[in-house]
Amino acid sequence: MKKFEKIISGLIIGATFPLLFGLLSVITWFYLDKSENRVVIYLTVGLILGLIIDLKFLKGWIKHRFDLPHWYIAGIYVFYNICVYGFFMGFPVFNVLLGLIAGYYFGNRIISNKIQPEMRSKQINQVSLFTGLIMTLICVSSAVIGLTDKTIGDNIQGMLGLDFEITKAMILALIFVGGFSLIIFQYFVTRLTIIKTIRLNN
Repeated sequence: MKKFEKIISGLIIGATFPLLFGLLSVITWFYLDKSENRVVIYLTVGLILGLIIDLKFLKGWIKHRFDLPHWYIAGIYVFYNICVYGFFMGFPVFNVLLGLIAGYYFGNRIISNKIQPEMRSKQINQVSLFTGLIMTLICVSSAVIGLTDKTIGDNIQGMLGLDFEITKAMILALIFVGGFSLIIFQYFVTRLTIIKTIRLNN
């Protein structure tokens, strides 16, 4: 189990900087160049910069993964949420998976750092509230897109293969009921994953 956790942590931490610099390089290309012949060059440079950082620091990050500052872990979590959100074109359901990963990491971190039971509840609440907050921001962003995009009803109808028209009232219900449900679900997914991970490691 410890080896599996170490591999997962290494993959997530190790992929962060190549993805980040690759994305920043493509954004730079888009705003400053836009030549299709050079987009691969920009992307390659970004990925190489990220890999160089990994080459220098990744071994230490993995070794001390449970001692990394909370702001650093929070930054990684936010970054991957943005990536998942963008990959699924603003559909926030899949961001719930990151709550599982966060819960698994912090469950192992609590055990590794031998945090006393009286302090565990506080940290579990803090982490769960944080993932719920990020999901709230994601749902708000999706709501803004849904309310301003005039073709959202047709897109949902086509994506789900529905044979009836998606009305504005349906979209509003989906935004409020679906968004609220996702926020609550994310909170409890994170919380229960931390608790389950702690129990499995004790």
